[in-house]
Amino acid sequence: MIKTRKVLSVLLCTAATVYTLWYMHFGVPYKNSGALSKIGLEHRILFTIWGVLTYTALTMGIKLAFEKTEHKRLYIPFSVISGTGMLLTLANEFDYDKKLQYYLHCTGSLLFSAVTGICIFLLFFLLRKKDKVYLIFCVTAGVILIVDLICLLIFKETGLIEALPIFAGYILLTVTNLRRDRVEIRR
Repeated sequence: MIKTRKVLSVLLCTAATVYTLWYMHFGVPYKNSGALSKIGLEHRILFTIWGVLTYTALTMGIKLAFEKTEHKRLYIPFSVISGTGMLLTLANEFDYDKKLQYYLHCTGSLLFSAVTGICIFLLFFLLRKKDKVYLIFCVTAGVILIVDLICLLIFKETGLIEALPIFAGYILLTVTNLRRDRVEIRR
């Protein structure tokens, strides 16, 4: 059962990565016009598919990875809040002329990205003493969150700034879920 879930998680992350890269071709990734939500204004259905696939891939990867911790269910409130954020993002247009929808969309986007990023950072923080690789992943996740926030403040929204932490999440979670942790034998 675990092996099946690992394979499904890897396939979801792979599909989400390929789909995101394909979806980003509708805009210029390093410009505001390439922001995933901006592209979604013209391609609502494709944007919805992207959002559902991204949320599902990250949540499944997070769920599996949290099974390696002593806090196996800690991810649940994060996933609920993150999912609510994604729903707000997908249900409301990123249109400046529709103020309420615009603010709900931005609130949802922030909830999804921040809460998912914090959850992944927390995961590796909890695992950091288990193996050095998790300490490296913890630092990596923290640096990506900080650098991405700084880039967002400086350059505003671009497809690359939005996608970088998502791709990092796919990679870190996939590596974590495919790893075999060392088992300590006590005598």
